Amino acid sequence: MEKEIEKLARENKKKIFRSSIKKSRPKILLCTPEVTELPEGMGNAANLVAAKGGGLGDISASLIRYLDESKEYELHIVLPKYDNKIKKVAAITNEQIDRLAIVLSGRGIHLVNDSAFSYINDPYQEHSLHSSIRRALVFQRYIINNLLDWLQPDIVHCNDWMTALVPAAARAKKIKSLFTLHNVFTENQTLMQIELSGIKPLEFAKWLYFEKFPVDIETNWKQHFDNNKVDFTASAIFAADYFNTVSHTFLKELKDNHFDKIVPRSIYEMIKQKCEQGRALGILNAPNDTVNPKVLDGIINFNKHTMKDIKPLNKKLFQKKMGLPQIADIPLFFWPNRLYFQKSPELLIINVVYFVNKYNIQFSIVANGDIKHEKLLEKISISNANIAFKHFDEDLSNLGKAGSDFILMPSRYEPCGLPQMEAPRFGTLPVVRATGGLKDTVEQLDVKNDKGNGFLFEIADKAGLEYGIREALKFYEMPDEIKVEQIKRIMNESKRNFSLKKTAEKYMDIYDKLIKGKTD
Repeated sequence: MEKEIEKLARENKKKIFRSSIKKSRPKILLCTPEVTELPEGMGNAANLVAAKGGGLGDISASLIRYLDESKEYELHIVLPKYDNKIKKVAAITNEQIDRLAIVLSGRGIHLVNDSAFSYINDPYQEHSLHSSIRRALVFQRYIINNLLDWLQPDIVHCNDWMTALVPAAARAKKIKSLFTLHNVFTENQTLMQIELSGIKPLEFAKWLYFEKFPVDIETNWKQHFDNNKVDFTASAIFAADYFNTVSHTFLKELKDNHFDKIVPRSIYEMIKQKCEQGRALGILNAPNDTVNPKVLDGIINFNKHTMKDIKPLNKKLFQKKMGLPQIADIPLFFWPNRLYFQKSPELLIINVVYFVNKYNIQFSIVANGDIKHEKLLEKISISNANIAFKHFDEDLSNLGKAGSDFILMPSRYEPCGLPQMEAPRFGTLPVVRATGGLKDTVEQLDVKNDKGNGFLFEIADKAGLEYGIREALKFYEMPDEIKVEQIKRIMNESKRNFSLKKTAEKYMDIYDKLIKGKTD
């Protein structure tokens, strides 16, 4: 491995020289705390730096791949250097990892080297010494203090609160920016706390959003230095040239203040302002192209033509691995979400025994989340044969999508969601609450008119959820020949309708507007 890295380092010098004489292309700097994979064109060593915490990692990977394949931009990616993750992928030393970071920088992959990222296994893992806010500040310090000046990108594309100070710093340096909000979360720090992290916030203070409005901050900064906190996410929306959420309906819901008890007032105000300026968009995420029942590892592969015969085999295998009775003709519902407040897990936990007993159905849950929810599900599953719970495992989750009849997503709010777009590729139909990206991607099934791909309910309560389940069961009870034709149609449409290429093209449209200076 050491010889390979040395060889790559020599090649890197040649690459830098060649790039200096090539015709310049617009330079994009994409900032993300997670990415599931990087394109092969960035070198084999790029595969070592993948890290995933949620859907952001998937969409980052897909956008990067399409941007790289387009050859229209000089693409740079910055993400933390997760030493533990790299060591799990390859048996290399700390010295070789540091050398690897130098090599990858020549390929447009910039790793932030700091102890804050060295010991965690998940981008959002809690750590007793290095808090999430410390990691975010370390990450942004490198981008603001080094990359913006060194690369001088035409556009910096930032993702979520962990990169939220960057648009303000970019604005002060006359660099265009796009900020993508994947989830409604923010952090707050004073100017002094930001300054102590090594960032110089006074250089871009006028583009920051403060909890208390600071009159003439550049002159009166001392009055606000250690007592007036900066709201990270609100600052990013305020400072960015363009702002987007990851679904159209979610943007409208935020603008109309549907979630006043969940979304901080600061974020709501900035989103409303950006919408009024005509600089806010909803760009729907899409699943990775590799989420495909024909090729995915860990399942018995099938396509729409073999689905009728092979999908039941996946159902039997999934039931076996979950410890459920292996009954072929019982409706199987699958929970694909993390067990957090946003996803309404308590709605399932409180009512799952009632649903199983009343409708003679099975429920499987493959998820991690709040410990109290995990403990309750463990207890329920022990005493109920048709309810099974296991901690999240990606292969088991994929098998759940391939083998279940329905997936269940009763979210309180949903910026986008991916399982409801992935599951129909496997012939598994979603039962969802009509909110955010769920509403944008699931249409009520209308068998008579060959339309729709799932089942929606409006209110996140027992009655609403039961309505969605009953609608799904009506379809389940239809004759096989009708069900098979509908599922084949849905499988075919799901891959075509939810395309990463379409998603990437929408982001590229924004890049092009910014590059041409058309920001109005």
